Amino acid sequence: MMSNALLKVFFLSLVLGSPIASGAADTVIHPQPKQPIFLQTNRYPAFKAKLSKPPQSNSKEQIADEKTLLEIQTIRTNDQCTRATSEVMVSVKSFFGAPYGTLSDKDVQKLQTIFEQVRNDADYFIQLLKKDFPRRRPFLYIAGINPCVPKEITGAYPSGHATLAKLYALILRDLYPERSEEFSKRAQIIAEDRVLSGMHHPSDIKAGGELGRLLYEDLKRSEQFKTEMSKLR
Repeated sequence: MMSNALLKVFFLSLVLGSPIASGAADTVIHPQPKQPIFLQTNRYPAFKAKLSKPPQSNSKEQIADEKTLLEIQTIRTNDQCTRATSEVMVSVKSFFGAPYGTLSDKDVQKLQTIFEQVRNDADYFIQLLKKDFPRRRPFLYIAGINPCVPKEITGAYPSGHATLAKLYALILRDLYPERSEEFSKRAQIIAEDRVLSGMHHPSDIKAGGELGRLLYEDLKRSEQFKTEMSKLR
């Protein structure tokens, strides 16, 4: 059962609509996604079918995942962990605003409403996939993995951060085509920071990138999304 303090954190997260970190428990409590607006829920089987499957136990890919995780633990720096911690709470500001991104405060203010809706819609599918592809977080079963960010209570596959970083970067590319490369590079850093921090396997973030692109292709077919994007332009 949750403590009263943790329950308070959980309900605050539902009200605010963003992940909330509990310093005492060193965990992140995610809100339950609401019904998507831009994306159609009946598209879930297609997303699931197209997404790469997680590695089997003792497979070459699983062994490679574990090796990479353990190697990164020994060479990561405090500065890298500080950056990874700043990315835990998903938003257009934490991902692409200062100090690690290049969007101005004015850009962030203009974009935050539509990006928060995109986050909700994408998370609806991310959480379903995590349940259908159950995979434990690496720190739960690999000796020597010590996360340097607040821990997550959801499954590992696919990485929600990698999904949203890719999705956000693709949307930003449409709004600022001349800055496409910088958004792509920043999204890759966010995804790799999830491995560096000990929260995800490399194959988790690879699947997140795949899902981000799948969701983006569906968003482009949404009339409501296209309307909102035209307002921003």
